[in-house]
Amino acid sequence: MNSNAEIVSLIRKRMEETITESELRVLENWAASDPLYSDLLKKVEDEELLLSDLKTRLDIKSDHLKNNWLNKFEEKTFGKIKKAERQELPPRNSNWGWYLSCAALLISVLGIGLLLYRTQINQTKEMTISDLSPGGNKAKITLADGRVIELNEDQDAVVMGEQLAYEDGTLIQDLDENKVSYATISTPRGGQYQITLSDGTRVWLNADSKLTYPLTMRGKERVVELDGEAYFDVESKFVGGEKIPFKIKTLGELVEVTGTQFNLKAYADEQYENRTTLVEGSVLLHAAGGTLPLQAGEQGVNDSRGLHKKKVDIGQYIAWKNNQFVFEEVELREAMKILSRWYDFDFEIQDRVKQTYLYASFSRGKNLKDVLKIIEGSGIKFKLVRIGERNKLTIFN
Repeated sequence: MNSNAEIVSLIRKRMEETITESELRVLENWAASDPLYSDLLKKVEDEELLLSDLKTRLDIKSDHLKNNWLNKFEEKTFGKIKKAERQELPPRNSNWGWYLSCAALLISVLGIGLLLYRTQINQTKEMTISDLSPGGNKAKITLADGRVIELNEDQDAVVMGEQLAYEDGTLIQDLDENKVSYATISTPRGGQYQITLSDGTRVWLNADSKLTYPLTMRGKERVVELDGEAYFDVESKFVGGEKIPFKIKTLGELVEVTGTQFNLKAYADEQYENRTTLVEGSVLLHAAGGTLPLQAGEQGVNDSRGLHKKKVDIGQYIAWKNNQFVFEEVELREAMKILSRWYDFDFEIQDRVKQTYLYASFSRGKNLKDVLKIIEGSGIKFKLVRIGERNKLTIFN
């Protein structure tokens, strides 16, 4: 992409008839890339129009300008030209040189203005879209020294050890424990990935989640931090015959296990509703000065009421790990939170929509359009649009 300064220089050369053929092609390609650029070039190259335009605009009083965005920008632009007029300029052979300098300034500032205006339009432009693809294997690892490793979307799991490698043995990078002791693996909205930690513990990360962990786990403590949702298959470890607990820190909670399988949902933006669903083994939840033991088939909840637990059908809470969505009497807003993280959209439920509970199961590999057709059986409708760089789903009767 050519900078504004480069374009101004080429326009100068063309008007002075010193431009080369290669430079002329660059300028013509720039003008052809956008009708706005083409119009601007034609205007500037018309000497009489340029002089008249500049003279007229230099006489415009700022208090006569209309109070809209473009006129505010114009006011700032020609304010700079007036400032240039007041500054001491080097001797010139003709008024043309001075107006050319003003034109160069005008082109440069207008070029920036066009970009700003375009950005403003793109951020507010709404376009109806028909579908969104499901998420996939997307993640990155950020090392404690700031290095970032983008993981291959054709793979689905990494293994930590003296080396960082994919599960099939493909080497990613050698790691020096003396220089880097911690790392964070994170998935974006619409992403998932698996990691095997150095102690053999396997972790499945759901969308929009991150796990911070030590590169090696030694001694009498194994501690990781989670923001998001993950399924843990914790490897039992012993030191001197003593079983070493595995601890997971979340916002406002500590989960302590010895060797077990469970699902932990603890998104920071849903801090008042952490859920730990135990598949097998036992778990201790610590929060707000209290401790709650869990047995297989129980779900511990940490919300505004404090720590409490209940018996649940664990299938719907770990379905995502098996690439499924299972909604069994799930409130509409909660279901939309789950879907929005996987398909990467924002959502709005209109006030007229009555409280709705969903009963459905389907593959996470389906496109959003097919999922919405299933949910429409509950008597609600959807509108999907793209606004700027974001997708938005509106739910209505």
